[in-house]
Amino acid sequence: MKAIIVDDEVIMLNSFLRLSSEIPDLQVVGQFQNPKEALSYAKDHLVDIAFLDVKMPCMNGIELAGKLREIRPDILIVFISAYNEYIRESNKIGGDYYIVKPYKVKTLEIAMERIRLLAKRQKKDIFVRTFGRFSVLIKGKPISLRGKAKEILALIVTRRGKEISNEDIYGTVWEERPYSNSNMTVYYNALHRLKETLRQEGIESILISTARGQMVDTALFDCDYYDWLDGNSDKSETFGGEFLSEYSWSEYLISNLLKHPFYEE
Repeated sequence: MKAIIVDDEVIMLNSFLRLSSEIPDLQVVGQFQNPKEALSYAKDHLVDIAFLDVKMPCMNGIELAGKLREIRPDILIVFISAYNEYIRESNKIGGDYYIVKPYKVKTLEIAMERIRLLAKRQKKDIFVRTFGRFSVLIKGKPISLRGKAKEILALIVTRRGKEISNEDIYGTVWEERPYSNSNMTVYYNALHRLKETLRQEGIESILISTARGQMVDTALFDCDYYDWLDGNSDKSETFGGEFLSEYSWSEYLISNLLKHPFYEE
């Protein structure tokens, strides 16, 4: 989870960075003493959580939280203060947690337990549908994905954040064509079209290219397949026996879905 920390005290900033480095799923992507710089950063970068000192000159943490929510309504807010007196104010703006200074790693770990639960309950703007035919929706509207570019993304999504090599993608999507350097050009052209479509839709960050393959950032979207496997499936997204029905390679995954205890014929 990508986080920013805003505190006008350098010592506290450094302390937070040191302690938070021990939490594996928390990545501090920005540290600021100036609240206005934090706002500017949030406009152009993905931020999941903001850790905000309450008492700061120029703009206090309560005011900053309100402005951050205007930019990113789903951002999670954790207030930090040496005083308990601001808890009521933080509740008014919908603060998600309140940490009292001085804090330790254990304090942050407890806060993160709460944050993880909240993050799981939040509905994201991007939804990936795999039951039936594959589609990607932004705020309920499907984006225009076609041909092999669409199929490549569908295959990568089934790996649920794990890397799949470029060679394996090619061998699965073009199963009847032998692997060769020249034939891989067809794959890279389709991959380029996929990335360009995602970029035009403003969701290019869901696809991550590695040195040898591709993966998706599962923190950025909801998916009926993931929810089903986790037992969190909404009634409207219940698996009815069809999964990525336009792709023959999906058949080996259907058996896992049918064996799931949540499946009812």
